[in-house]
Amino acid sequence: MVICPQCNIEHDPLEEFCRKCGKFLLSVEDAAATKENTEVNLICPRCQVLHKKGKYCRKCGSLLMQRTGSERVDAQPLEKKLVKRWVKEWLKLLEEERELKSCMNRLEARGENISTDVINPLIVRYKDQLEALSPLHREIEKELESIRKRTTGEIDHLENQLKPVQKRLEEFQSLYKDSAVTKADFLREKRELKKEINSIERSAKKFRHILSLLPGPAGGNVDSPGLVRGLLRPSALVTGAIILLLIIGLGYLFWQQYPQSNRFISKESTPSPPDPQTVAENIEAEKIGSVFDNIRRANLQKNIDLFMSCFSRDFSGTERKRKDTLKMWETFNYHDLSYDLKKQTIVGDAADVRLEWVVKTSERAGGKPHNGRTVLDVTLKREDGVWKIKQIKPVS
Repeated sequence: MVICPQCNIEHDPLEEFCRKCGKFLLSVEDAAATKENTEVNLICPRCQVLHKKGKYCRKCGSLLMQRTGSERVDAQPLEKKLVKRWVKEWLKLLEEERELKSCMNRLEARGENISTDVINPLIVRYKDQLEALSPLHREIEKELESIRKRTTGEIDHLENQLKPVQKRLEEFQSLYKDSAVTKADFLREKRELKKEINSIERSAKKFRHILSLLPGPAGGNVDSPGLVRGLLRPSALVTGAIILLLIIGLGYLFWQQYPQSNRFISKESTPSPPDPQTVAENIEAEKIGSVFDNIRRANLQKNIDLFMSCFSRDFSGTERKRKDTLKMWETFNYHDLSYDLKKQTIVGDAADVRLEWVVKTSERAGGKPHNGRTVLDVTLKREDGVWKIKQIKPVS
């Protein structure tokens, strides 16, 4: 509605000035809409956990505070610590609901030999507790799903931004390799493009990390409390996911952690006499190949020190990779590991490699061997004269 700030008289929405005093009219939000937008939710100021009702936090006992819906939305976006708290609360509620449902089922099964005076009050109590938990559980699921969609959208946007920049860098590398541009022009362009690529990748890395904190799609099935707790790990590698990956051909997550190889050198130096630059590139290619040989040997021998020595200090999540690698070795046996080097580009102390991994594996507990393959883009950097893996990306 439109009112005069001095006379406080309501006017027609098409009018601009007060008929009585001539003041400029102001637009005021409708009271019903204001009430709807200021609907409050209860939140713990310490844990940042949402509550549907009550005065005190179920988790820490702190006095709950009211917060508007608009504030709740603004606080959502990609706060890593807050997301982790919500996920923990979601999983805790899930386990509580499971426990209550299990108790109710067992009480009903014991109905024949236990008196109704004992069983019925318990069933009613557990049912009331379930009804109290469900709205809060759904509310947190809604919050997490909203964060998932927004984070995924940000990642997709950044990946679309990254592709043309990477393509431009590859084009300049190709031109420089053919001596079609001067070294000064190439280095200047490379420096600017790398700067832009690193900026985009840092942003994408932040969003991917937040996405990795979330459990499976909200409301999805989780098979055990142990599995539920496993979802809190950033890597999100749990036994159920591993079995699923085996069924569909051992997808990206499995291969990202377990590269294996029988080295294949796609290029042979043929010029006679050999060009010094070509010779140097072949030498570096041999050194890079040895990195993947060590990865293969480490997996076959289950040598964690050799495996981790292949990764750069700048590799994201080295400790997580160590733990996940040891866990995989406890679960699977490797029968055959190999790789096929598709292409590589070496510029100074950086190298980009595309290779295809092939593996034959089976569960240690017994089972039929499975074959799988995947293609990865690997970025390496030279540290103290030795090539190390800096980043691994799947090729879609």
